[in-house]
Amino acid sequence: MLKDLAQDFIMKQVSKQIAKATGIDENIINKVTDEWIGSMILGLAKNAGTPEWASSLFSAVQKDHDWSVLDNIGDLFGESKQNEGMKIVSHIFGNKQEAIAGQIGKDTGLDMGSVMKILSTAAPVVLWMLGKQTKDNGFGLDDVVGLLSNEREEVAKKSSGLGIFWKLLDQDGDGDFDLIDAFKMAT
Repeated sequence: MLKDLAQDFIMKQVSKQIAKATGIDENIINKVTDEWIGSMILGLAKNAGTPEWASSLFSAVQKDHDWSVLDNIGDLFGESKQNEGMKIVSHIFGNKQEAIAGQIGKDTGLDMGSVMKILSTAAPVVLWMLGKQTKDNGFGLDDVVGLLSNEREEVAKKSSGLGIFWKLLDQDGDGDFDLIDAFKMAT
């Protein structure tokens, strides 16, 4: 499962460096990334339901998210990768990114800046893992969309809720995002 691969990689390879760079306890970092990765996968799966977005994601994963960068973990903390991470967060969540970061901060006691630092470091890892699975399995566009759909179902089953992202979209609590939810968000 993509979520498990990304979380395992972050716990084994990245958490210690984030903790060292930010002074945040490693256990809190792992809690933040666990919530975040689930929400990110739900966001990717939702967005991949749109053909234009799915095509754009597939193209980006093939070209821009070369998993070989994971061989040099220090690159994740450079300014260019942090900026890339923030662009990924913004692209997937749009105007919901602050609400998601705020909820994670509330759950963990971290300030918004610390949460965003963790999110911008973790976001590229998820896409690099998706890129690796795409390359290793010879996936085409439909395969990637199918993988994300399956991941969405797995994340929903394994999480106590549907993740922060889905909770923000599902305003009426019925497990989906529909016109009722869109209306409630608009009012």
